This record gives sequence, structure tokens and C-alpha cells, in this order.
Amino acid sequence: MSPATRRSLGRDDLVLCAGTIPNASFRERVAAARAGGFAGISLRVRDYARAHAEEGLSDDDVRALLDEHALAVAELEVLSDWRPGAQVGRRQARADEVFAVAEAIGARSISVVDGPGEPLATEPAAEAFAALCDRAAPLGLLLHLEFWPGSGVDLATAARIVAAADRPNGGILVDTWHLARTARGDELLREVPGKRVLALQVSDSPRVAGPEPDYMAATLERRLVPGEGALDLAGFIRRLDAGGCEAPVGVEVWSKALAAAPPLEVARRVGDAMRAVLAAARGDCVSRGARRVSPP
Repeated sequence: MSPATRRSLGRDDLVLCAGTIPNASFRERVAAARAGGFAGISLRVRDYARAHAEEGLSDDDVRALLDEHALAVAELEVLSDWRPGAQVGRRQARADEVFAVAEAIGARSISVVDGPGEPLATEPAAEAFAALCDRAAPLGLLLHLEFWPGSGVDLATAARIVAAADRPNGGILVDTWHLARTARGDELLREVPGKRVLALQVSDSPRVAGPEPDYMAATLERRLVPGEGALDLAGFIRRLDAGGCEAPVGVEVWSKALAAAPPLEVARRVGDAMRAVLAAARGDCVSRGARRVSPP
């Protein structure tokens, strides 16, 4: 694999996350992102593998399509092979493969996750995360821990690991679905420096009445388009802006209904919805609202 040129993404850029159109081919994904006015996409390692195996795309082809649509790869998902004893499923990529793919597609960052279990001990986890960040730094890659309740890395644990590792390219990914289901989530997030919030995945949610019987089924099937649920997403954006967060805004709406709809239609709908949330958060200020990227 030869490295790709990395495009920069800023606070006013929207990212179409892989989970919003989970069944799309690579060609469909990049076309949908541009149709919806996104500046970037996220990719799963298996999306990259499918582009090669099922669409016959080479690395050069993948990079050419990204360039043609003027798209950045915001983050590559996911790396679970990051610490001694980490649970890595048979279908999950190992660290060497994740880093190689990230370099080949010019990804901005890699999402780091952990499986279900008790919160990790801070010192050994921070040591492992710091080593991972050091490996990523020469490649210009950011690393962010994605927390979720019930995993070895919940929000409080993620914040402790990142603070103890203290690497300039290490931080956390905030997913609004997981945040809404984290006890004292808003309070805990206020304690995280804005510069440590390196990625966002925004979706809306039905009102949270208590723990879902099957958390993973709920998170992969029941998310709502931004602005169509019970979450105060405008307030969430305002708090991040005030805290100095500079991460682009990813839109990740795992939904059975959206997964069955045409990717172009979905991308337009969620892109317009997210821009409406940002306009509400920022007082409808065009200069600070997310820019809608037009086709080149």
C-alpha cells in the first residue's frame, strides 16, 4: 500500500459516518457524501476490503474517487487490538492492518474501542494507549477512544486514560447516543478539555427511560436523524464550541429504516438535518454554520 494525501477537516465540516449508510458500496458512499454536502466520510476496515474484493478497486482507484469528490477520510473504524488482553473478534482487523489501511487512504484518525466489561485500570491502559499514539504520530494520525456504557472504556475511564497518556494526538470520540446513556455524561464531558475531543458522532435518540434490554441492538437499529428525537443536540454543539473543540461533525445514524433506503436520499436528509441543528446552535450564523460542500 502506498500512502494517500491527507485532506484537512475543520470545525465547520460535516462527515458522513459509515454506520449511516452501512450497506453502501465505496462508490455509492462517496457519491452520497457529496450529494449530501459532506466534506468527509468515515470508513470501516471492511468497507475498504469490500472496495477491493467486490468492486475491483485498487488503492489508486480509491484515492482517485476520493479526490474526484473532494472528500477526506475523517476516521477509520475500528481498532480493538490496542492493549494486552484486548478482545479481538475473528472478523476484526489487527493493528498492523488498521494502520496500513489508514495510511493508504489518508485517514485523519483511527477510532479505538474496547469490548464489554469492567472499567479498565488506568495505568496499564494509558501505557498501551500512549504507545499506540506514538506509533501513529509519525504517520500524522490522531487516535481517539470511543466510550460506551458497559464497556471497558466508559466515559470516565476514557478521560482518565487520555489524561494519563498525555499525547498530543490522543483524545476521545464523543457519540451522542452513548453520551445520553452515560450516567452524569454531560457533567463528565465538561471535565474533558475541548482539545481532547477529537471526533464526534451525532445522532438523535428517543427519550432515554432506562437501560435497553439489548444495548447493542438498540444502538445499531434505533437511532434517529438529528433534530427528530429527544436530545438537546444544539446545546451539545454549543458546549463543545465553548470548550474549544475543533473536531469535524460526524453524523452517525444507525437505523434499520435508513439502512434500507437509497444512500443518496439518506445522505441528503441527514446532512440537511445536521446543518439545521448547527444553525440553531450557532444562532443561524452562516459564517459559523457547517458549510454545505458543493460538487467539484
